Amino acid sequence: MRTLFSDSQFTHGLVSHAVKFSIVPIVALVPVFAFHIELESIYDYVLEITRLYCVIIMASLTESIANSKVIRFGLILAIFNGTYDAATEIIFLEQLVSNRFPFADALLDEALLIAAYACIIKGLYNHLSQVNKLSLTDNLTKCYTRSALKVIPKSSYQLFYFDLDKFKAINDTKGHNIGDRVLTVFARRLIRCCDNIGYALRVGGDEFIAIVDLDKAESFINHFTKACQVEEIQFSYGTSLCEDNNFELAIKEADENLYEMKQFKAIKEPYGFL
Repeated sequence: MRTLFSDSQFTHGLVSHAVKFSIVPIVALVPVFAFHIELESIYDYVLEITRLYCVIIMASLTESIANSKVIRFGLILAIFNGTYDAATEIIFLEQLVSNRFPFADALLDEALLIAAYACIIKGLYNHLSQVNKLSLTDNLTKCYTRSALKVIPKSSYQLFYFDLDKFKAINDTKGHNIGDRVLTVFARRLIRCCDNIGYALRVGGDEFIAIVDLDKAESFINHFTKACQVEEIQFSYGTSLCEDNNFELAIKEADENLYEMKQFKAIKEPYGFL
Protein backbone atom coordinates (compact mmCIF):
# COMPACT_ATOMS: atom_id res chain seq x y z
CA MET A 1 0.00 0.00 0.00
CA ARG A 2 1.25 3.48 -0.81
CA THR A 3 2.09 5.82 2.02
CA LEU A 4 -0.26 8.80 2.07
CA PHE A 5 2.42 11.12 3.40
CA SER A 6 6.08 10.41 4.05
CA ASP A 7 9.25 12.33 4.87
CA SER A 8 10.71 11.56 1.45
CA GLN A 9 7.62 12.94 -0.31
CA PHE A 10 7.76 16.11 1.76
CA THR A 11 11.50 16.54 1.16
CA HIS A 12 11.09 16.01 -2.58
CA GLY A 13 8.23 18.51 -2.71
CA LEU A 14 10.18 21.07 -0.68
CA VAL A 15 13.27 20.80 -2.87
CA SER A 16 11.31 20.95 -6.14
CA HIS A 17 9.36 24.03 -5.02
CA ALA A 18 12.54 25.69 -3.73
CA VAL A 19 14.16 25.23 -7.12
CA LYS A 20 11.01 26.27 -8.97
CA PHE A 21 10.66 29.57 -7.09
CA SER A 22 14.38 30.37 -6.89
CA ILE A 23 13.60 32.81 -9.68
CA VAL A 24 12.11 35.13 -7.04
CA PRO A 25 15.36 36.04 -5.21
CA ILE A 26 17.24 36.07 -8.52
CA VAL A 27 14.82 38.59 -10.07
CA ALA A 28 14.82 40.68 -6.89
CA LEU A 29 18.57 40.72 -6.21
CA VAL A 30 20.30 40.73 -9.60
CA PRO A 31 18.90 44.11 -10.84
CA VAL A 32 19.73 45.77 -7.52
CA PHE A 33 23.40 44.81 -7.78
CA ALA A 34 23.59 45.14 -11.58
CA PHE A 35 22.15 48.67 -11.71
CA HIS A 36 23.40 49.81 -8.27
CA ILE A 37 19.90 50.65 -7.09
CA GLU A 38 20.10 52.64 -3.86
CA LEU A 39 18.72 50.79 -0.85
CA GLU A 40 17.96 51.90 2.68
CA SER A 41 19.77 48.81 3.95
CA ILE A 42 21.19 46.01 1.81
CA TYR A 43 20.99 43.63 4.78
CA ASP A 44 17.31 44.35 5.43
CA TYR A 45 16.57 44.02 1.72
CA VAL A 46 18.22 40.59 1.49
CA LEU A 47 16.37 39.43 4.60
CA GLU A 48 13.03 40.72 3.25
CA ILE A 49 13.59 38.91 -0.05
CA THR A 50 14.54 35.74 1.82
CA ARG A 51 11.36 35.97 3.92
CA LEU A 52 9.27 36.51 0.80
CA TYR A 53 10.91 33.52 -0.88
CA CYS A 54 10.18 31.29 2.13
CA VAL A 55 6.55 32.42 2.33
CA ILE A 56 6.04 31.67 -1.37
CA ILE A 57 7.42 28.15 -0.86
CA MET A 58 5.14 27.69 2.15
CA ALA A 59 2.15 28.82 0.11
CA SER A 60 2.99 26.40 -2.69
CA LEU A 61 3.24 23.47 -0.26
CA THR A 62 0.12 24.30 1.73
CA GLU A 63 -2.44 22.74 -0.61
CA SER A 64 -0.83 19.30 -0.37
CA ILE A 65 -0.51 19.49 3.43
CA ALA A 66 -3.56 21.42 4.62
CA ASN A 67 -6.33 22.18 2.16
CA SER A 68 -7.50 25.35 3.89
CA LYS A 69 -8.74 28.48 2.12
CA VAL A 70 -8.14 30.53 5.28
CA ILE A 71 -4.47 29.50 5.45
CA ARG A 72 -4.01 30.18 1.73
CA PHE A 73 -5.58 33.62 2.09
CA GLY A 74 -3.29 34.39 5.04
CA LEU A 75 -0.25 33.33 3.03
CA ILE A 76 -1.37 35.51 0.10
CA LEU A 77 -1.54 38.46 2.50
CA ALA A 78 1.93 37.53 3.80
CA ILE A 79 3.29 37.42 0.22
CA PHE A 80 1.81 40.83 -0.51
CA ASN A 81 3.24 42.18 2.74
CA GLY A 82 6.68 40.70 1.99
CA THR A 83 6.65 42.20 -1.49
CA TYR A 84 5.74 45.62 -0.10
CA ASP A 85 8.38 45.46 2.65
CA ALA A 86 11.09 44.47 0.17
CA ALA A 87 10.05 47.10 -2.36
CA THR A 88 10.07 49.92 0.20
CA GLU A 89 13.68 49.09 1.08
CA ILE A 90 14.41 50.80 -2.25
CA ILE A 91 14.86 54.46 -1.30
CA PHE A 92 13.04 55.80 -4.35
CA LEU A 93 9.92 53.72 -3.59
CA GLU A 94 10.11 54.49 0.12
CA GLN A 95 10.07 58.23 -0.58
CA LEU A 96 7.35 57.80 -3.18
CA VAL A 97 5.00 55.74 -1.01
CA SER A 98 6.01 55.39 2.65
CA ASN A 99 6.94 59.01 3.34
CA ARG A 100 3.98 60.48 1.46
CA PHE A 101 1.33 58.09 2.82
CA PRO A 102 2.35 57.10 6.37
CA PHE A 103 -1.08 55.70 7.33
CA ALA A 104 -1.24 53.49 4.23
CA ASP A 105 2.35 52.47 4.90
CA ALA A 106 1.43 51.37 8.43
CA LEU A 107 -1.52 49.37 7.11
CA LEU A 108 0.50 47.63 4.43
CA ASP A 109 3.55 47.10 6.63
CA GLU A 110 2.15 46.09 10.04
CA ALA A 111 -1.63 45.64 9.85
CA LEU A 112 -1.42 43.42 6.78
CA LEU A 113 1.12 41.15 8.48
CA ILE A 114 -1.06 40.90 11.59
CA ALA A 115 -4.06 39.98 9.41
CA ALA A 116 -1.93 37.36 7.61
CA TYR A 117 -0.83 35.79 10.89
CA ALA A 118 -4.40 35.81 12.19
CA CYS A 119 -5.68 33.97 9.09
CA ILE A 120 -2.86 31.41 9.23
CA ILE A 121 -3.38 30.74 12.94
CA LYS A 122 -7.15 30.41 12.49
CA GLY A 123 -6.72 28.10 9.51
CA LEU A 124 -4.18 25.94 11.32
CA TYR A 125 -6.46 25.71 14.36
CA ASN A 126 -9.39 24.56 12.20
CA HIS A 127 -7.21 22.08 10.32
CA LEU A 128 -5.63 20.59 13.45
CA SER A 129 -9.05 20.36 15.12
CA GLN A 130 -10.33 18.38 12.15
CA VAL A 131 -7.27 16.11 12.13
CA ASN A 132 -7.60 15.58 15.88
CA LYS A 133 -11.29 14.71 15.52
CA LEU A 134 -10.61 12.24 12.70
CA SER A 135 -7.78 10.54 14.59
CA LEU A 136 -9.74 10.20 17.85
CA THR A 137 -13.22 9.36 16.52
CA ASP A 138 -14.55 6.04 15.23
CA ASN A 139 -15.97 6.57 11.75
CA LEU A 140 -19.01 4.30 12.14
CA THR A 141 -20.22 5.03 15.66
CA LYS A 142 -18.78 8.54 16.26
CA CYS A 143 -17.49 7.33 19.62
CA TYR A 144 -13.93 8.09 20.61
CA THR A 145 -11.25 5.50 19.84
CA ARG A 146 -8.81 3.98 22.31
CA SER A 147 -6.30 6.71 21.40
CA ALA A 148 -8.53 9.23 23.17
CA LEU A 149 -7.59 7.70 26.52
CA LYS A 150 -4.32 9.64 26.33
CA VAL A 151 -6.06 13.03 26.31
CA ILE A 152 -8.86 12.52 28.84
CA PRO A 153 -8.44 15.03 31.71
CA LYS A 154 -6.73 13.50 34.71
CA SER A 155 -9.19 12.56 37.45
CA SER A 156 -10.89 9.57 39.04
CA TYR A 157 -13.71 7.93 37.08
CA GLN A 158 -15.96 4.92 37.03
CA LEU A 159 -15.19 2.83 33.96
CA PHE A 160 -17.77 0.59 32.29
CA TYR A 161 -16.75 -2.04 29.74
CA PHE A 162 -19.64 -3.09 27.45
CA ASP A 163 -20.03 -6.04 25.11
CA LEU A 164 -23.13 -6.65 23.00
CA ASP A 165 -24.90 -9.97 23.57
CA LYS A 166 -25.55 -12.25 20.60
CA PHE A 167 -23.90 -9.78 18.22
CA LYS A 168 -22.19 -12.53 16.22
CA ALA A 169 -25.56 -14.17 15.68
CA ILE A 170 -26.98 -10.86 14.43
CA ASN A 171 -24.17 -10.51 11.89
CA ASP A 172 -24.44 -14.16 10.80
CA THR A 173 -28.24 -14.29 10.44
CA LYS A 174 -29.22 -10.74 9.51
CA GLY A 175 -26.09 -9.45 7.78
CA HIS A 176 -23.41 -6.90 8.58
CA ASN A 177 -25.59 -3.95 7.56
CA ILE A 178 -28.01 -4.77 10.36
CA GLY A 179 -25.08 -5.38 12.68
CA ASP A 180 -23.67 -1.95 11.86
CA ARG A 181 -27.08 -0.42 12.52
CA VAL A 182 -27.19 -2.08 15.95
CA LEU A 183 -23.72 -0.74 16.74
CA THR A 184 -24.72 2.74 15.62
CA VAL A 185 -27.88 2.79 17.74
CA PHE A 186 -26.03 1.40 20.76
CA ALA A 187 -23.27 4.00 20.36
CA ARG A 188 -25.77 6.83 19.92
CA ARG A 189 -27.46 5.89 23.20
CA LEU A 190 -24.10 5.56 24.93
CA ILE A 191 -22.93 8.98 23.73
CA ARG A 192 -26.20 10.57 24.79
CA CYS A 193 -26.05 9.04 28.27
CA CYS A 194 -22.43 10.20 28.65
CA ASP A 195 -23.41 13.76 27.77
CA ASN A 196 -21.64 16.19 30.14
CA ILE A 197 -20.74 13.40 32.59
CA GLY A 198 -18.18 11.31 30.73
CA TYR A 199 -16.76 9.84 27.53
CA ALA A 200 -17.88 7.06 25.19
CA LEU A 201 -15.29 4.94 23.34
CA ARG A 202 -15.41 2.05 20.90
CA VAL A 203 -12.48 -0.27 21.58
CA GLY A 204 -13.39 -3.32 19.51
CA GLY A 205 -15.93 -4.72 17.07
CA ASP A 206 -18.82 -4.76 19.55
CA GLU A 207 -16.91 -3.58 22.61
CA PHE A 208 -17.40 -0.13 24.11
CA ILE A 209 -16.16 1.75 27.14
CA ALA A 210 -17.87 4.51 29.09
CA ILE A 211 -15.78 6.64 31.44
CA VAL A 212 -18.03 8.70 33.72
CA ASP A 213 -17.77 10.88 36.79
CA LEU A 214 -17.87 8.87 40.01
CA ASP A 215 -20.95 10.60 41.41
CA LYS A 216 -22.87 10.02 38.17
CA ALA A 217 -21.99 6.36 37.65
CA GLU A 218 -25.15 4.82 39.14
CA SER A 219 -27.55 7.15 37.36
CA PHE A 220 -25.61 6.65 34.12
CA ILE A 221 -25.87 2.86 34.06
CA ASN A 222 -29.55 2.99 35.06
CA HIS A 223 -30.45 5.43 32.29
CA PHE A 224 -28.34 3.60 29.73
CA THR A 225 -29.85 0.21 30.59
CA LYS A 226 -33.36 1.62 30.16
CA ALA A 227 -32.39 3.27 26.87
CA CYS A 228 -31.10 -0.05 25.49
CA GLN A 229 -34.20 -1.87 26.67
CA VAL A 230 -36.28 0.53 24.58
CA GLU A 231 -34.12 -0.35 21.55
CA GLU A 232 -34.21 -4.06 22.48
CA ILE A 233 -30.42 -4.20 22.56
CA GLN A 234 -28.92 -6.62 25.05
CA PHE A 235 -25.46 -6.19 26.50
CA SER A 236 -23.17 -7.34 29.26
CA TYR A 237 -20.83 -5.09 31.16
CA GLY A 238 -18.13 -4.95 33.76
CA THR A 239 -17.17 -1.95 35.81
CA SER A 240 -14.16 -0.75 37.76
CA LEU A 241 -12.92 2.29 39.59
CA CYS A 242 -10.30 4.22 37.60
CA GLU A 243 -8.04 6.40 39.73
CA ASP A 244 -5.63 8.98 38.34
CA ASN A 245 -6.33 7.90 34.74
CA ASN A 246 -4.91 4.41 35.26
CA PHE A 247 -7.05 3.15 32.41
CA GLU A 248 -4.98 0.06 31.70
CA LEU A 249 -5.64 -1.40 35.14
CA ALA A 250 -9.28 -0.28 35.19
CA ILE A 251 -9.97 -1.83 31.77
CA LYS A 252 -8.38 -5.10 32.87
CA GLU A 253 -10.53 -5.26 36.00
CA ALA A 254 -13.70 -4.23 34.16
CA ASP A 255 -13.01 -6.83 31.47
CA GLU A 256 -12.74 -9.52 34.13
CA ASN A 257 -16.07 -8.43 35.60
CA LEU A 258 -17.57 -8.42 32.11
CA TYR A 259 -16.40 -12.00 31.58
CA GLU A 260 -18.05 -13.04 34.84
CA MET A 261 -21.37 -11.52 33.74
CA LYS A 262 -21.19 -13.25 30.36
CA GLN A 263 -20.41 -16.56 32.08
CA PHE A 264 -23.40 -16.08 34.37
CA LYS A 265 -25.69 -15.39 31.40
CA ALA A 266 -24.30 -18.41 29.57
CA ILE A 267 -25.20 -20.63 32.54
CA LYS A 268 -28.61 -19.02 32.89
CA GLU A 269 -29.38 -19.30 29.16
CA PRO A 270 -27.20 -22.18 27.93
CA TYR A 271 -28.96 -22.48 24.56
CA GLY A 272 -29.82 -18.85 23.90
CA PHE A 273 -26.74 -16.87 24.85
CA LEU A 274 -23.86 -16.26 22.44
